[in-house]
Amino acid sequence: MTSATRADTAPVHGGIPFIAGKWESSRGGETVEIRNPANGAALATVQLASEVDVDRAVDAARDIFEARTWVDTAPGDRAAVLDRAADYLESQRDRAVDVLTSELGCPRSFADRAHVPNPIRMIRYYAELIRTYPFDEIRGDSTLRSLVTQTPVGVVGAVTPWNGPLSSPVLKVAPALAAGCSVVLKPAPETPLSALMMAEAFEYAGLPAGALSVLPAGREVSEHLVRSPAVDKVGFTGSTAAGKRIMALCAERVARVTLELGGKSAAVILDDSDLDAVVAKVVPMAMIVNGQLCISQSRILAPRNRYKEIVDRLAAAVTALRVGDPFDTDTDIGPLVSAAQRDRVEGYLSIGADEGARVIGGGRPTGEDNGYFVNPAVLADVDNGMRVAREEIFGPVIAIIPYDTEADAVRIANDSPYGLSGSVWSADTDRAVSVARRIRTGMVSINGNPQAFGTPFGGFKQSGIGREMGPEGLAAYLEKQSIALGPNM
Repeated sequence: MTSATRADTAPVHGGIPFIAGKWESSRGGETVEIRNPANGAALATVQLASEVDVDRAVDAARDIFEARTWVDTAPGDRAAVLDRAADYLESQRDRAVDVLTSELGCPRSFADRAHVPNPIRMIRYYAELIRTYPFDEIRGDSTLRSLVTQTPVGVVGAVTPWNGPLSSPVLKVAPALAAGCSVVLKPAPETPLSALMMAEAFEYAGLPAGALSVLPAGREVSEHLVRSPAVDKVGFTGSTAAGKRIMALCAERVARVTLELGGKSAAVILDDSDLDAVVAKVVPMAMIVNGQLCISQSRILAPRNRYKEIVDRLAAAVTALRVGDPFDTDTDIGPLVSAAQRDRVEGYLSIGADEGARVIGGGRPTGEDNGYFVNPAVLADVDNGMRVAREEIFGPVIAIIPYDTEADAVRIANDSPYGLSGSVWSADTDRAVSVARRIRTGMVSINGNPQAFGTPFGGFKQSGIGREMGPEGLAAYLEKQSIALGPNM
C-alpha cells in the first residue's frame, strides 16, 4: 500500500488562529506539525492558540454580544449568513474531504459520504429552522398577558475533539450562531484543519467580526476558556473524565453547559435475527471512523444459544476488513489518529486477553510501519464485568457478550456507566422497539436504521447532559425570559 497525501490539504491562511474575524498569529502559542496518520507525511504547520489569544477572542465575543450587533440581526438575515457558509463549504467539498481524510485517517469514502456533507446539511438545517422558529410567544390567563421570549444565552465556549473535525464544531457553532450567540471554538490540536476551513466559510459568509473565533489549542488553554467569567455557556464533546472537570468548573459560576461524552453502546441481537442482515450492518456501525467514535456499537450482546454462530460470523467479517490507505476506495479501516491512540488500543487487547477474553484478529498489519495501523479485532467470551466491556477502547475492536433471556440482555445493556447509543436486531420490529424502550440510552437503532435528520442527539448517565441536533440543539443556546405586559384586553 502507498498512502496518499493530497496537495491541497494545507490551510490557506498558513494555519494561524482565526481571532474575532481576523487571521492573526498567536501571541505565545506553540507551533505544531500536523501529520498524516497513515504515513507520517507533513500536512501543515499550525499555530496553537495561547491563553492570551483566548482572552482576546472572548473579549471580542463579549463586546459584540453586549453591542447586540449579531443578537439584533433578524433571524432571516442570520439564516442567510449560515446559508452562505454552507454554500462555501459545498463549493470546497472535495478539498474538505481530502483535508479531513488526511488529518484524521478515516476512509475517504466515509468522509465523502457523511463526515463532510452532514455538517453542511446541519448548517442549512439551522438556517431554515430560525426562519420560522417561535422566538416569541404571548401567554395569557383570564386577566393578564406575558411575552415569553427566547433570547441567546450569550458568549459560548465550544470545545471539540479530534474524531469529528468538522461535525463536532458545526454541532455547536451552527445552532449557537443561529440563536444569536457569539462563539469561541477550541478544536483539538490533532485535527485542526477542518475547523479552520469552517472559519473560512463563516468569514466568506460575512459573519460580523467577533461573533466567531477558532483557536486550535491543547488542554490547558481549553480550561482557561472554560474558566473565563465572560463565557456564559460551554458546549463540550469529549471524554467523560474531561466532561466531569468542565462541569465542575462551570458549577463554580453556574455557567450553562452541554456535554456529549463517552459511550460503550450495546448492539442487542435477539434470537430471531437474520444474521446475514445483522453482520452486514452492525460491523460498519462498530467500525465507523476506524472505531474512534462515541456511538460505535462496541458491545455485541448475543443470545447464548446462537453465541458460537454469531462469534464466528462476526469474526470472519471483521478480520476480512481491508486495512490500508484511507484514500484507497477499497479500504475499510484506516489508521488511528496517533501513536498514542494505537498504543491505547493495543493495550486494551492485552487487557482483554489477561481478563480471559479470546482475541481474534488485532496486531499490526505487515508493511505499515509509517502509519498508526491496528488490525480490527473481536474479543470473544467476554463478561460484562471485564474492563474491555466497560471502558471505551476507541478503536476497531468489538466485544461479544452472551446473554440468556431477553430480560438478561436488557440488564446487561443497561449495566454500564454510559448511555449514548445502541441498537436492537430482530425480525419482529415491535419486539425490537419494546426492547429498545427499556434500554437507558439516548439513541437506539432498530435493525441498523439511521436516525431521521433533526432528531436529538445526546446521552443518559455519564454519556452527557443536554441534547444536540434538531430543535433541541437550538434550544440549548437560548434562555427563556418572561415579560409582563399587563391586563389581558
